[in-house]
Amino acid sequence: MTDPRRFYRLLLKLYPARFREEYETPLEQQFWDDYRNHRGTRARIVFWLHAFADLAMSVPAEFLQEVWRDLCCSVRVYRQRLLSSILALFAMSLAIGVTTGVFSVVSALLLRSLPFREPERLVQISMFSNWVAGQGPAAVKNWGSQSSYLAGAAEFSTSEMTLERVAEPVRVRVTEASSNFFDVLGVVPQFGRSFEGEEDLPGRNRVAIIGNGLWQQDMGGDPRVLGSTIRLNGTPLTVVGIAPPGFDYPARTEAWTATGADGASLPRPSGVDLGAIVARLKPGISIALARQLFLAETQRSYPENLKDMPLGFTRMISLRNELAGPVRQASKILLGAAGLVLMIACANVAQLLLSRTTERRLELAVRAALGASRARLAQQLITEAVALTLVGTAAGLMMAPLVSGLAASALPTPLAAQSYAVWDWRVVGFAVLLALLTGLLFGVLPALMIGWLHPSRDGSGSQPGVSRSRTGRVRMGLITAQAALTLILLAGSVTMGRSFLKLTST
Repeated sequence: MTDPRRFYRLLLKLYPARFREEYETPLEQQFWDDYRNHRGTRARIVFWLHAFADLAMSVPAEFLQEVWRDLCCSVRVYRQRLLSSILALFAMSLAIGVTTGVFSVVSALLLRSLPFREPERLVQISMFSNWVAGQGPAAVKNWGSQSSYLAGAAEFSTSEMTLERVAEPVRVRVTEASSNFFDVLGVVPQFGRSFEGEEDLPGRNRVAIIGNGLWQQDMGGDPRVLGSTIRLNGTPLTVVGIAPPGFDYPARTEAWTATGADGASLPRPSGVDLGAIVARLKPGISIALARQLFLAETQRSYPENLKDMPLGFTRMISLRNELAGPVRQASKILLGAAGLVLMIACANVAQLLLSRTTERRLELAVRAALGASRARLAQQLITEAVALTLVGTAAGLMMAPLVSGLAASALPTPLAAQSYAVWDWRVVGFAVLLALLTGLLFGVLPALMIGWLHPSRDGSGSQPGVSRSRTGRVRMGLITAQAALTLILLAGSVTMGRSFLKLTST
C-alpha cells in the first residue's frame, strides 16, 4: 500500500515556499497522528475529504498573502530605480499594445465566428458567365441542388443604388440574389421572411429584405415597415423581411432583392454583373475534395472555354478566406512584425531584471543566511517579473484600440461582424497569457542566476573588489547581448514591415 505521508507531502507542495519552510514538518506530523487515529475505510475516507477541504481553503489564502508580501517588496525594489523601471514598463506596454491590437485583426478575420449557420461549410465560387449560360438564377440553383458535393448554391451581385426617401435620396449598397440566398447561408430574418422559391423570376421579383442598420437609422425601427414599399433606382419593391443584427454579407450590404441575374427590374448604368456564387458543402465533404470535384466538373463541361480563361478565374475558396482576402496574409505579417517588436521590449525587460538581480546579490545573500530557501527567493523574483508584465499589459490594453483603429482605416473589414474588437475574450485572453508567459520567463531567468551567483558566498567572506568586478562583467555581458539582439530583431521587423507594404500595394 502506498505510504499516505508521501502523498500528503506532495499535496503540501501546493503551498507557497515560505509556508512550507515554516510548517511542512509539523503539518506532516499532525497528519500522520490524525491518520492513525482514524481506523476503518469509512473513517479514513471522511478524513481525506476533510484534508482536501482544508487544503482547498488554506492554499489560496496563503498564496494571496504571499503574493501580497512579494508585491509590496517589488514596489520598494522598483521605486529605487524609478526611471529605468518606467522606461522598461513603457517599452513593454507599447509592445504588448501593438501585438494585442494586431491580434485583434487576426482574431476578427480568422478566429471569430461568422454570422452564418455552420460557416465552415460555406464556399464562394468565382466562375465565367458561360457556366450559367445566360439562363438566370435557376441554372445556379438547379446545379447546386443536383450536385454530388453541394447542398445548395446561390448567385448574387452587388452594386450601389439610390434609395428614395421623403427627405432626400441616399446611396445604399444592394445585393441582387437568387431566392435561396438566405437559405444557403443559413440566415433567418429578424422579422418577416426570406425570399420564396420563385421570387427571383421576372414578374415576381419585386420584393426586398432590408438590413437592420438601414431599418433602425432610416425607418426608426418601425416593424410596420413590413409590407411597405421602397424605391431602389426608381423601382418599387415590397419589404418582406428585416435582416438580423450584424448581418451585412456581402460587402456591407444594406438591402437585398430577389432578382438574381435578371437586372431588368433594377436598372443600373453599368449593366448586369454576375458577381459570384456562394454554396454550402454537403456534410462530410471537405473543401479540398469539393474543389477537386468542381474543377473536374468545369473541365468536363466547358473544356473549350477554360483554354482562354486566365489562371485562377474559375476557383472555389472557403467563405472565411474569401472574406479575409489579402488582409489575411497582411495580418499575419503584421503579427510577426509585432512579435519581433515584443521581443525587443522583452530584451529590455530581461536586461533590467537580470541586472537588478546582480545588484541585489548582497540582499539575496542576507536573506539566504537568515534561512530563505532558493525556492523562496525564486518565488520573489518571479512575482516581481509577473507583476511588471501585468502592469505593462494593463497599459498595453489601453493602447491596443489605437492600433486596431489604424488597422481598420488601412485594412477595413468586409463585414460589420468582423470588426477589430479589442475587448473580446480571445484578445484579452491572448494579452493576459502573453503577460504571464513573459513574466514567468523573465522571472525564471533571474531565479536560475541565484545558484550561479552563489548569494551565500557574497556576504562578508567575499572581497568587495572581486564582487564588484564580477557584477560589472555580468552587466556588461547583458548589455552587449541586449544590443546585439535588438539590432537583429529590429532588422527583422523592418524587413517584415517592407513585406507588408509590398503586399498591401499588390
